[in-house]
Order: sequence, then C-alpha cells, then structure tokens
Amino acid sequence: MPDSTSLRDTKNQVADADFEPNPDRAIWLEGQLNDALLERLRPEIERLVSYSRKPITVFINSRGGSSEVGEGILRLLRRTTQDDRRVSRIITVAAPKAASAAANLLSAGDFAIACPGSGLMYHGARWPLPVQELTGEWAKIAQTLPTFHELAAAALARNSVRRFLFILAALRPTFEQHRAEANDPTISDLRCFQAILCGKLSPAGQKVLELAVPLCDSHHGLLHEFEKRLRRRRGRTVTDTHLRRLMLHASTAFEYESNKGEPSWDGGLSRICDGFYFLNAYFDVGTLCDWVAAQAEPQTASTDVEADYVLQFRVFFLALCRALQEGENLLTPVDCVWLGLIDTVRTDLAALNAS
Repeated sequence: MPDSTSLRDTKNQVADADFEPNPDRAIWLEGQLNDALLERLRPEIERLVSYSRKPITVFINSRGGSSEVGEGILRLLRRTTQDDRRVSRIITVAAPKAASAAANLLSAGDFAIACPGSGLMYHGARWPLPVQELTGEWAKIAQTLPTFHELAAAALARNSVRRFLFILAALRPTFEQHRAEANDPTISDLRCFQAILCGKLSPAGQKVLELAVPLCDSHHGLLHEFEKRLRRRRGRTVTDTHLRRLMLHASTAFEYESNKGEPSWDGGLSRICDGFYFLNAYFDVGTLCDWVAAQAEPQTASTDVEADYVLQFRVFFLALCRALQEGENLLTPVDCVWLGLIDTVRTDLAALNAS
C-alpha cells in the first residue's frame, strides 16, 4: 500500500493533468476549419478517446472557418462508449492564433489557455457571396443573420459562463470600495462590476463592454415583459408554439413601451425580431414548457434571492457574448480572461507563438 506522501503526489499529478497541456496526448488544429481538417483529425481523435479518458489537449493555430466543423471536433473529443460514459476533459491552447470559429472552439475548452502574444478575434456569422450581384433571395438569407448571432452568443455564454461567474466572485468584495471612491453609495452591484471591469480592459475590450451595457439593459426589459406573460400561464399546459408567441408579444410590447413617446418611431420591426431571437436563444423552450406547467402556485417570498442576484450578471454576460458578434473584435489575452472567454494566460508557453 502506498504511503500518504505518494497518495498526495498522485492527487497532485491528477490535478495538474487537468490544467497542464500535454503534447503527447493532443491534436494540432492548424489552418482553416473545414471538412478536410475534420476528416484528417478524426482518426487521431478516435484513437485518443478509445485509449483512455485522460485529458486531451487541442493546440489551435487557425483564423477560423466553419463553426459546424468546430462543433464536430468537440463532439468527437467528448465521445463516450457503452462501456465508459465518462467524457475526456478538453484543454484548449491558442498557439498562437485563434480567430472566428477557432476562437469559439478555444472558449469551449474545459480549460482554455492563451499566451501573452496570442491573437484572439471574435465576430459573428458571415458567409461569402457566391455571386457579385445582391438579389432578393440573398437579402432574405441576410435577414437570418440575427438568429445565428443570438444562437452563437448563447452557445458562447453556455461554454464560458462558469469563468465569468468566477470573475464576479473575485470582484464582488471590491464593490463597496468602488462606491466609496465614486462617492456614490447608490451605485448598483451590476454597475460597480461593469465599471471595475472596464478599467481592466484594453480599448478593444472596452468597446465590446460599451456595446454590451445598453444591450444588457434591453435584455432585462425583455425578460421582465416575458416573465409577466409566463406568470399568467403558470400551472397551465403550454406548447412550444404558444411560448414563442409569448416571446413575440413580449418583444413587441417592450419595443412599444420603449418608444411610444418618440414621434419618429418607425415601428421597430427589426428590433422586435432581435428581441424575439434573444428570448428564443436564451431559453430552452422544452424545459420552459415543463416549468410553466409545474408552477401551479404563485411564487412566494421564499424565492432564491441569490439566484435572482446572479441572474442579472448572467444576462449581462449573454449581452457581452452578443456584443462580440458585432464587427471584428481583436482582443488581448488579458481581455479574454476578464471577459470569461479563457481561463488563463501562460507566459511559459510563449514559445508556441514562434511556431
């Protein structure tokens, strides 16, 4: 039987393996994310997954490509078998570039690492036009982009929210100090957090934050309108179609209430669509149907206050992820740490940038 020292060393080795890139158990993702890359990596990934469930490192040096290919690589890496339902832990490393769909893949890792000189760029969905003339058919396709942006933002938020909540926990004790320095005890925790975060970001990161703040306020208003309609349906049977109608009504009501005093208001059809896409991406409609049907009694004062507190920050993070879909956002690795997109910056891996 091993002594206590060797047991402790074994535990440390396991813990280190969860956070330490391992070139001997890794795939190297270089070039464009396309079907050819997926097929090249498939046998390597299948061999690693079949051999053991130890962590797998993904070294990324890519300007992006197909988001579907990135998702396909992740599915292969997380594959299980009938005999072993465990999923391998994925360590992703920007070595040195990760842009577009490759940046989303980096953030999807269980532990995401960048080097000080890594180039990390996030942006929304885009397709090259196969023809030089813009026709009505292609214009209709362009109208679907907000849907893809909301879905991409929701996926990025799901993959990274644990990091963002860790940043919140780390900064929460400094909120009172911020109020004192601002000489304003009425500043909300969310505004404190946004202001402190702004001071830690580069100009590119601050630009994303500036776009996310009003978007977050809008999202909170939309959620309030939607929740009012959900409360009226509590305890009843609802369908997916009915819930989506409530989302559309909530988005329409919020747009009207926000602009009813503006003489130049144009009806806000594009913003109504954006609001609907946000709600549809934010909620799992099937789960929501079950929740509405289960709430036979009105909500009581025993509502989880801490959950409501954290919810406002989760909505803010979703707004940040949505803001990243606008334009091209070339962020520093430190930006990505503070925004919750990666876990850490490793100076000892800087040699990877020379590759």
